Amino acid sequence: MIYSYIFKYVRKKFKIPTMEIVPVMDVKNGKLVRSSDPKGREFRELKSTLTSSADPLELAAVYEHIGFREVYISDLDGILDGKPDYEFLKNVSMRCRLTVMADIGVWTIEDILNLEKVKPVIASETFSSLNALGFPRDFVINIDVKDGVFMSGMDVGLKEFVRIIKDSRTVNEILLTDLSRVNLASGPNLDLCKYVLGELPGKTLMYAGGVRNMLDIEMLFELGVKKVLVGAALNTGSMLKEIYKGLSSR
Repeated sequence: MIYSYIFKYVRKKFKIPTMEIVPVMDVKNGKLVRSSDPKGREFRELKSTLTSSADPLELAAVYEHIGFREVYISDLDGILDGKPDYEFLKNVSMRCRLTVMADIGVWTIEDILNLEKVKPVIASETFSSLNALGFPRDFVINIDVKDGVFMSGMDVGLKEFVRIIKDSRTVNEILLTDLSRVNLASGPNLDLCKYVLGELPGKTLMYAGGVRNMLDIEMLFELGVKKVLVGAALNTGSMLKEIYKGLSSR
């Protein structure tokens, strides 16, 4: 299929044999949404060039068809209201062959039992105690930074938090998110990536925020980032247009 061919071309053209490009979905009330205000409390239905439907399962199926192997889901019902959408998360993890990472807010034992096929993402904003390092399953720590400020439920700065998790045997995957760049075509925060990569050797680092195109992804790959989360650049079609242009010029 054309989508699978495109994805193979991307890996060859941009020399990304091991890095994963991970599409992002923001879901609220069973629909795909996009933030419509700077504080991220108001949302409108997502208009994606990849599908005419606001059904997140439809978009997940498209991502699988293209050739992506993993998807990141922000469950806004869980994050904002403490009511994770179990049914949707179960459906996407069972009906698609995509590996699912999800931020649902504060994870509880009930959540762990209900979402056994979903990899938990624990945001630093909800990290209120070091007890979270004893999470009973493999998980991803999301280091959130906004306008240069580390966002944490603990009274610590970024340097101290990085020092805390540096020698942790339970922390192996880290998502670094520049919230001030999410949904903006401003480019990735390379300096932040360099700092965290330098302080946390041996950890798998993922990045989200401001990614515009394949060259941004290639730069992140060259730094040592292993996975890049992409939302707006996929849904607006700008990244696919770039790929099509490369195909037509061959």
